Amino acid sequence: GEAEVVADGVDEERWRDQGYTRPKVLIMLPTRGTALAFVQRMVSLMGESAHIDHLDRFQTEFSVGVDNGDDYDDNDNDNEEGNLAQRRRTVLQQKGADWNELFGEKVNDDDDFKLGISMTPNAARRTKRREKSGKGKDSSGGISVKFFSEFYRSDIILASPLALKMATSGDEDKDYDVDFLSSIEVCLVLHADVLLMQNWDHVTSCLNELNQQPTKTNETDFSRVRNYLLAGQAAYWKQLVFVSRLADPFIMSTFKRHAKSVGGRLKLRRKVPADEATVCDVLTRVRQVFQRVPCSIQTQGDDRLKYFSEKVLPQIVRLRQKHTLIYIPSYFDFVSLRNLLMKADTTASNFVSVTEYSRVSEVSRGRARFNQGRKAIMLYTGRAHFFLRHGIKGARHLILFGLPEHAEFYPELM
Repeated sequence: GEAEVVADGVDEERWRDQGYTRPKVLIMLPTRGTALAFVQRMVSLMGESAHIDHLDRFQTEFSVGVDNGDDYDDNDNDNEEGNLAQRRRTVLQQKGADWNELFGEKVNDDDDFKLGISMTPNAARRTKRREKSGKGKDSSGGISVKFFSEFYRSDIILASPLALKMATSGDEDKDYDVDFLSSIEVCLVLHADVLLMQNWDHVTSCLNELNQQPTKTNETDFSRVRNYLLAGQAAYWKQLVFVSRLADPFIMSTFKRHAKSVGGRLKLRRKVPADEATVCDVLTRVRQVFQRVPCSIQTQGDDRLKYFSEKVLPQIVRLRQKHTLIYIPSYFDFVSLRNLLMKADTTASNFVSVTEYSRVSEVSRGRARFNQGRKAIMLYTGRAHFFLRHGIKGARHLILFGLPEHAEFYPELM
């Protein structure tokens, strides 16, 4: 009798092989272009035996379907349009290969998308056998993949944090549904450095919704639900993977807070030799002064602002220094520094600002006045440089209010 009880327990554990809902993998990406590259790589790994539905629709919606005027004949009658197109291509090339991979004219940089992908093993093999109508046995494996499937009928959910937050957030008058995220086993956050520049709060909001107990039954067969899911311990059996080009405190703290796997945590970091550091890529011979500002972690923003107002700004005013570009990585520091300059009588009307929120006319006007010397100081934010990569002309003095978050920005600014 005791052996039968043990056997029944083993059989019950063996048959508990499902979650509350079907989706098991969540992939967060910043833009449709990065999602297109990821899916194309995934499809190439499936092999020729895979049967894929709605692939043409996916490529149409996630790629750039308009002709941006790249092909111009040497004998084109409209030389003016050809010159403008050539100038545009030159400007885009100067922004760098990494920028063009994310925001270039050949990629889709839309950050509002979501996609469900369902996978059925061996379904493609059965389909091909029926198509062959008995003309020989097909021994190759296969999988049936369907794009744009409903979330509750999907195995993989691929979305941007913005779209996922909009899909899982609701008002007080409207119910919202997050049950499809209750059984996520693998969560990939790719291009985390780009997501950090967009809005990191969207990422943390989406991670908070993972592995919650469902509010509806959703046609779940509870006899096959795994025990750790029933116990509310799904977060401890989930793999969370962050991929980023930089180690940022926001990314690290979010990873530590949400990576609760019983298998532990692992951090892989590529070490850069001293001779390959970006500081060695500065080609112009300029004097570089690194000033250490005594501060604590909690008050580093205020301490830097105080040091600037007491040590740096008085020298700029006393020397009547023009063509001074001030790079500010954080927008919050930019607001504090802008308010400081506006309160000072000597600089209140002698500076311009270029931010990610500035209108095109404001940016053009500010850059022209700074280049001509009509404005002595320009405030330039890190996010504006990341998304727009302006080539600031007329800068003879560069002040970094903080080190750039992306190391390659340092030689670019120099």
